[in-house]
Amino acid sequence: MNGKRLRLVYNPYAGRRKLTAQLDTVIRIFQESGNEVCVHRACSPEDMEEIAFQSRDVDRFVIAGGDGSIHQACNGLLRIPEDQRPALGILPVGTANDLAYALRLPKSIPEACKVIAKGNVFRMDTGQVNDRYFVNVASAGLLTDVSQKVDTRVKNTLGQLAYILKGIETLPSFRPFRIEYEKDGQPYIEEVVLLLAVNGHSVGGLRKLVPKASLTDGLLEVLIVPASGWPETIRLLLNVLRGDKSSSGKIKEFQTKELKISTDRPIQSDLDGEYGPESSWAIKIGPKISVLC
Repeated sequence: MNGKRLRLVYNPYAGRRKLTAQLDTVIRIFQESGNEVCVHRACSPEDMEEIAFQSRDVDRFVIAGGDGSIHQACNGLLRIPEDQRPALGILPVGTANDLAYALRLPKSIPEACKVIAKGNVFRMDTGQVNDRYFVNVASAGLLTDVSQKVDTRVKNTLGQLAYILKGIETLPSFRPFRIEYEKDGQPYIEEVVLLLAVNGHSVGGLRKLVPKASLTDGLLEVLIVPASGWPETIRLLLNVLRGDKSSSGKIKEFQTKELKISTDRPIQSDLDGEYGPESSWAIKIGPKISVLC
């Protein structure tokens, strides 16, 4: 696999900045495996997406960061025609690292580099909401915007605990919302607190949330948690977090290739921990992307 051109883009603030201390090791491993390496320090999420879009001149595009960084990179890469698109490599240095978990990537940075250097390609599904792509989850409702509200320094210090604490803080001000959608030709109208369309196996570090989800089946796993009064709603949410969605009979879970949803007021979506489009939403399976794993 000699002579491959590899671009490494890293988020300097991800995961307690643990990549920056090992940057020389990362470059050495890639160079010793025959890659011509160029390095880009991302200045912003938009910068990650733009440099990914400009990377048709390389064979491998490696993103070092968390799920949000991967999200930005994929939205840039998927704007490149497939026959010119580099394969995606991932160094999982974020907080939850949901996609890395689904792909069974090593947590060790040097070991993850060695996986990328081997050059084995896995073709995985993506999802799409309106004109934006996601790799792991599209969501709306309670707790789904916690990632954007948590200060990076707090996230790096407390890890997933920071998400939980911020989520509790948002509960008193949350208002359920009404959705309208159609499934199997049947229209539905529901008052809900949480909507998820999942591509990967894990959401926010919760490994049991959607055990049936697959990165290759061409389907999204949809979860809808209805509004049922706060005591019952909290119980339903706890069931979802534990992976016990069948006991209540109220939580809807189904698979689909596409789903159109309208809401009673503008609702902000979240894609892989980053801001997504406001409602209404056309949610569907997106194009496949090649990942080095």
